[in-house]
Amino acid sequence: MLAAGSMALSGQRVLVYSEYQRVGPDGAVVKADRVERRREILSPAVARNAWATFRVAAVVPNGSPYTIHIAQNPENYVQTAFYQEEYAKVGEEWVPDRVKPVELPVNAALSAGQKAQTYLLDVFVPETAAAGRFRLEVQLFAEGQWVIYPLEVRVQSAAAKVKEAARGPLAPVEARADAGVTAALRARLCGPGGAAEPLKLDRAGAFVARNAWQDLKLARAKQMESTPEMVEWQMIKAGGWASKAALCESKGDAPAGAEWWLRARGYLYQGLAVK
Repeated sequence: MLAAGSMALSGQRVLVYSEYQRVGPDGAVVKADRVERRREILSPAVARNAWATFRVAAVVPNGSPYTIHIAQNPENYVQTAFYQEEYAKVGEEWVPDRVKPVELPVNAALSAGQKAQTYLLDVFVPETAAAGRFRLEVQLFAEGQWVIYPLEVRVQSAAAKVKEAARGPLAPVEARADAGVTAALRARLCGPGGAAEPLKLDRAGAFVARNAWQDLKLARAKQMESTPEMVEWQMIKAGGWASKAALCESKGDAPAGAEWWLRARGYLYQGLAVK
């Protein structure tokens, strides 16, 4: 309540989005990624030996300096990295594209005319982490006030068995944010598409592609518990395709919207059947 009150009084906010919701410097989700009801990131489930990526938006009065901290309880439970997003002009919009690593705590101020600055919070959960919950906080200080965005992260027993460097198709900036995971699933189920290049984490889309790579590796392990056909169907259904043929024959985005892969993760990480 204190954090909410400070946001209302002074105008500063800190918001956390999924990796499939890109936010422009105007503080709005870019048009290509908008969904009717975006996923509220409060208690995300994560796999072990795997990365989870969240988008953080700092909204502060123009010109006011701000500071961002990331806190964990227990401390050092996971590894974190923080990246500032840079924007590219796509039509009439500015869209997050390239990223650069920044040290925590971040000390910055918005440029003239800018309403928000976005960052990628990249979290690695070691395989040795115990299944259970831990607290991860994004803490914003601006204009003498603290605003806290708390995440109660749920570590699952599922562990990604990834040993080699991630590879994947890298979607262009004008594509929808989930284009990388859609391309990876098509390549997995429908046969090779474009060349899967080693991923360099210098663009926002590379995090999407890397995370899709590790999730599809985890899907292979999931087949040992169920059947290949069931695992494939849950991923296809999450995207809104009626069948594997519909996925393979279509060329566009997933019908279920930009955040559809979060439903597939619910199955891969927690065994939750896609409805």
